[in-house]
Amino acid sequence: MKFVYITLQLALLTTWVTIAKAESSCIEWVSQLKSKKENVSFNGGMWGHFEKNPELRKKSTTALQLDSRINKIFFVLDHLCGTQNGIPLNDLALYIAYNLSSKSKKEFREELLVLGKTTKQINTWFEFYDYAQHQKSRTLQLSEIRTAINQSALLINRYAQLAEIISNGESPEQALHKTLTLSANIDQLLKEQPYLAQALEEFAHVPYWDINESSGGS
Repeated sequence: MKFVYITLQLALLTTWVTIAKAESSCIEWVSQLKSKKENVSFNGGMWGHFEKNPELRKKSTTALQLDSRINKIFFVLDHLCGTQNGIPLNDLALYIAYNLSSKSKKEFREELLVLGKTTKQINTWFEFYDYAQHQKSRTLQLSEIRTAINQSALLINRYAQLAEIISNGESPEQALHKTLTLSANIDQLLKEQPYLAQALEEFAHVPYWDINESSGGS
């Protein structure tokens, strides 16, 4: 019996170490990409490069939108790295779980109605809770995350290169064209790359919530 216990403990330890190493590798891959973005951010991002050019300054919102898309890529990649072995319950799911541990769904629904929540809001919250419970155990393949990172890297590299050529005197017309093209390519990648699209779909499931309607929600 003692031998079986020790074997189980070793198996659990091995699994934990494997998971930790995988997450560490994933984070390291993304960090390498972030260093390229940070070189651009140091000078104010693409927006900063546009602002320094009198002809591009009037189109600086286009550059700002590109910066936002780049940040979105990293937000998604961080999510993938951090949820390889399931998505932890967020504050709303934990709040619902806590209440359901001591009362029925019917009782909790009635309580929420008293607090001023609409039936539609309550239904949305419970639907999300069921979804969140299911997503706790969803897993991702590290190799597929690596593919998503590699495909993102192509666009991050173009972003860094674009900042460099603008600072080196690229014509405003070409700079604007390349900025718009890169933004469109990022949108396409986020839509068509399976894991990136999955992450965005997971974000979309999280509803607005504020139990007191006073702090801005989650």
